[in-house]
Amino acid sequence: MKNNKSKFKHTANLLIALAALFLYGCAPEKPAPIGPASSQEIAAGNAENGRKLFMGYIHFQNEGPPCMGCHSVGDNGLLGGGALGPDLTNVSAQMSQSELLIILANYGFTNSPVMEPIYNQHPLTESEQADLIAFLNASTGEPAEDKELIVIGISILATAFTAMAIGFIYRKRLRNVRAAMVSKAEKELL
Repeated sequence: MKNNKSKFKHTANLLIALAALFLYGCAPEKPAPIGPASSQEIAAGNAENGRKLFMGYIHFQNEGPPCMGCHSVGDNGLLGGGALGPDLTNVSAQMSQSELLIILANYGFTNSPVMEPIYNQHPLTESEQADLIAFLNASTGEPAEDKELIVIGISILATAFTAMAIGFIYRKRLRNVRAAMVSKAEKELL
């Protein structure tokens, strides 16, 4: 009896060890931390590439989410950007390039509590940081646009269209159910 318990315990420990090894082996490898871009990188930054990175038209090398999901800049994007983070339209006039670089590199004491956990796992490369800074510098002075009314209008129209489509598709359903009930009741009365 003790021998069976011992074998069971040994097998259970082996299975736990294999499961831990399997789960650890499947965990995504954390990329090595990337420091802030150098001044040469920043000077070579491409504003158009930065706009594409910001909007999500091209993906970040370490698969981080696009900036547009949380931020907006000027009139970029049909419906604007996200509202979780601040509007970055004139951020280059409000912050120095070194402050922007510290935030983009997720480096130092001014990290964003929302960005830090995301970009620790998906850090921006030095060239991506430089391109984003070039884009933010180029957007300084653009008028910030509030596209909330457009989003509300589209939402109302989409809801009305959906209600009409459902009404059209199911327009005969109620009549058919009611007709069957009336027919059954008439038969029972006769």
